[in-house]
Amino acid sequence: MTTTPPRLRVLWASDAADASSGYAVETALTTLRLKDHCDLALLATFGHHGAIREWNGIPVFPGGADAFANDVIPKAARAWRADIVITLKDALVFNPATFQGLRWLPLTPIDHDPSTPQVIERVRQSYRPIAYAPHGFRALRRAGLDPLYAPHAYDPKVYYPMDRAEARKLFQLPDDLFIVGTVAVNRGGVPSRKSWVENLEAFAMFAHDKPNVRYFLHTDLADEGYEGGIPLRPVMANLGILDKVLFCDQERYRYPHMGGFSQDYMRHYYNAVDVLNAVSVGEGFGIPVLEAQAVGTPVIVGDWCAHEDLCFAGWKVAKQEAHHFYDQQQGWVFIPQPQAIADRMQRAYSTIDVTPMLRHNAITGATPYQIDTVIRDHWLPLLAELEQDIKTPKSRGVLRIIRREEVF
Repeated sequence: MTTTPPRLRVLWASDAADASSGYAVETALTTLRLKDHCDLALLATFGHHGAIREWNGIPVFPGGADAFANDVIPKAARAWRADIVITLKDALVFNPATFQGLRWLPLTPIDHDPSTPQVIERVRQSYRPIAYAPHGFRALRRAGLDPLYAPHAYDPKVYYPMDRAEARKLFQLPDDLFIVGTVAVNRGGVPSRKSWVENLEAFAMFAHDKPNVRYFLHTDLADEGYEGGIPLRPVMANLGILDKVLFCDQERYRYPHMGGFSQDYMRHYYNAVDVLNAVSVGEGFGIPVLEAQAVGTPVIVGDWCAHEDLCFAGWKVAKQEAHHFYDQQQGWVFIPQPQAIADRMQRAYSTIDVTPMLRHNAITGATPYQIDTVIRDHWLPLLAELEQDIKTPKSRGVLRIIRREEVF
């Protein structure tokens, strides 16, 4: 009698799949599809506490007293009899001691250039790291590690091109406006990781002689310093652009249970703006850049960290147009010059006639990142390789030979 070999047992620890963060979106997209190929359970480091529940047929272990579930990950892994534990968060929030006796695979961002020594030292203590952007893969390889690779993705059933005028109806926006958009968290830290002051100053430079332009921000304005963010209204007032800035409903942004922003809403948003400005000091991936280009909207990004590979249609701010800054994480980031960003906004404003070409390039470039393609081309081979490694342990003291076609 033949028996079916046991499947790989996976514990995936990240934000709850039904939360509203970028980590939650990627968790939902990926695990819904991986559950058919392995025995999968989730652990909600954020968004669910108190009891084991189920989400779309997948068991969900609750978070613990520790903000990143370091206290409960070992218990959940043992309860699930996990072969591997995948964490989708910054690797630095996890204590390597948490994973003693476990195979820890940090699916981690690398948002400095080069990666910080702390991140490299942390993931060096894992079973094997997983990069989710080409920049991260290269950075881990340069540090002498042997990373796996599975990029972030988008759902083409959610993010697809729409008629711009139709998309703008949802926001009651006239068709004759040129609209710059930004989708980014406004959270504490110096410098602002999303370069909020530099981006607003850039828009002021760009917009000063243009009555038909607006800046549509999808973020929290942090009027009371919510999450340690920069109160943006005073900055706008100081720059004289309050009358040219549009922003989303702050209560919906802050409290998703009050309605939140559906994926349908975000699809309309990306289709409504003429260009998405996403210049920051450094990105581990930057999901909005992918989602915007998936609908055909060009982007403005910095030519460093993850975004150096993820601009398929749009304009880059060069490293030479940014200030190299050593931040509190003891790594190098890039603070962009506002004038450089303003110049790219002007280029976007001046290229309306070639928008069809830009839209085509954006959609074509984003296509390999469609979720089902990423599952087929990256996640399934990755799981198969891990399963083989576990069955046949081998030394990782010497890096394997990387074929030319594997190098990004």
